[in-house]
Amino acid sequence: MKFPIYLTILLFSIPLLAAGTVVDDPNYQYQPNGFCGACHQEQLADYSQSLMGKTPHDKVFQQFYLGLNAGGEKDGMGYKSIHPDEPGDCANCHTPDIVLNEGQEMDLMQAIDKGSQGISCDFCHTVADVKVIHDPATGRYTTDINRVATRARGNTKRGPYDDAVSPAHNTALSPIHSKSEFCAMCHLNQEHLLSISTYADWKKAYDKGVVTQQCQECHTPTGGKDRPVAIGGKIRKADTIRRHLFHGGHSEDMLVKAATLKLQAHKKADMLVVDASVTNSGAGHTLPGGATLRNIILVVDAQDANGNHLQHQGGKQEKLPPLAGVGETARDFSGYPGKMFARPFVTETGMAPAGGFNADHELFNTRIPPGETDHSTFHFALPESGGGKVSARLIYRWTYKPMADKKDWTLEDIEMVRQAITVD
Repeated sequence: MKFPIYLTILLFSIPLLAAGTVVDDPNYQYQPNGFCGACHQEQLADYSQSLMGKTPHDKVFQQFYLGLNAGGEKDGMGYKSIHPDEPGDCANCHTPDIVLNEGQEMDLMQAIDKGSQGISCDFCHTVADVKVIHDPATGRYTTDINRVATRARGNTKRGPYDDAVSPAHNTALSPIHSKSEFCAMCHLNQEHLLSISTYADWKKAYDKGVVTQQCQECHTPTGGKDRPVAIGGKIRKADTIRRHLFHGGHSEDMLVKAATLKLQAHKKADMLVVDASVTNSGAGHTLPGGATLRNIILVVDAQDANGNHLQHQGGKQEKLPPLAGVGETARDFSGYPGKMFARPFVTETGMAPAGGFNADHELFNTRIPPGETDHSTFHFALPESGGGKVSARLIYRWTYKPMADKKDWTLEDIEMVRQAITVD
């Protein structure tokens, strides 16, 4: 196996630096991902297909920042629609290299124009520390990346191995890269409300002992066969090699492992009573996660023996809200028997959904903490004769359907789990 030409002159082992050695070179220029991928081919292939690898050029993200729909027209839904003359904090996490270089919040598009490589390989592996700054008196976090991230830009790359050597750069063991606090650099965002709460939700469960894993153990899983991490490197055990796919809410494989659903039904007086239990059995944070647009829909249906739908006789509290979709399509569930698990934000004037940048308060918060179970009850008319069937399914959406409809975004429904029971 040959090294790339620009590495052949460096074919010697560069020693591992002491873990506590932190030197930041302000004149250092981040290397492009392709440079790192010349040796770390598997990692680059994984990263490139991840959502993290697509930012900040992801069109949906840019449209939400700029307040545009998919056709490029202004739609009033986005950061710049509300704050046209302010940069906002979106660039903090989507173009962290440039924001940290400038030392202040920046307009996202200006950061891209300045050459941001997004959340790049070199950015992450030259971060030396991440601080979680929390004021217990107010309950608020300080999440400005200029306050929480410590960089060590230069030719030393930091990671989870204490015996790594490279012909291309120095290496240093970095305990923070294996801790959830590293992820808190971006998966925690304090605005008027805590608009991204993923780390805080995980930490609460972790401190209680409900969750024992760090974020990396689920979102950068190990596996495969024993292999080198870089071309020409030593063979490492597969259970020490973390994939860089960063799978989460957009991954069906992750979602089907996150929840369990149980149905029970009994007859009471002149009604069929259905009990639905949804358990957060697989996520180390709330279900759905900490971003305000994420939502999960429980849809419940009851039929008689001939397949006719039984009339729902429960109140409004047993029906899905407009955020589940208003319209005539099979995916518009507003008014259907069911429940939405989400934390939608509302503006001061009552508009929902809102982003963190214009939120005044929560409309509701029905997210399920790790290991906990939500119980809900639904009432239907009894079948005229014979038995019937009750079915339910959990559907994950990365944003609310009314927002996707207005912005003309493609929104897939990912079915997490489905269950059906018979009624005698």
